[in-house]
Amino acid sequence: MTANLKKAKTGKRDLYFDEAQSLYLSGKNLEEIQEFFPVSLTSLRRWHREGHWEEKRRQVLVSPRWLGEALKGLLREKTGRLLVKGELKTPELDELTKIFTLIDRLCSQGFDLRGAALEVMDRFSEFLRGWVTDSEELKIFTARIQEFFRNLENDG
Repeated sequence: MTANLKKAKTGKRDLYFDEAQSLYLSGKNLEEIQEFFPVSLTSLRRWHREGHWEEKRRQVLVSPRWLGEALKGLLREKTGRLLVKGELKTPELDELTKIFTLIDRLCSQGFDLRGAALEVMDRFSEFLRGWVTDSEELKIFTARIQEFFRNLENDG
């Protein structure tokens, strides 16, 4: 008896959808996202519509899951820029890996939300203080983090 195993398809959607969505939730527009991936603007528009990205973007400040996705997008973009410049050293890369893991836990809401949020935001804030030099960009991060905690407090 021979098992008929089909090879799983790995199309562009499988490869890039989640990352593109995270970037959109972090504030990028579709044209900016297109620069990151070998995906047409038409495909991104379809993913935007089918994935309800606009609705998710509106929920970023009130939903831990979508805030986590937005933070992933911001962190991916920053990490990519630092890697290209060759400015990211092993300790920073290890810290980023820990932050990604914590954000994933925040998104899955698989454990204490408040504890996860505090841990993620504390590590993320520390990282930002060391790497973000644009004061306007830092203000945006700070405002989103503060709004998230206000919403978390109101829900609790």
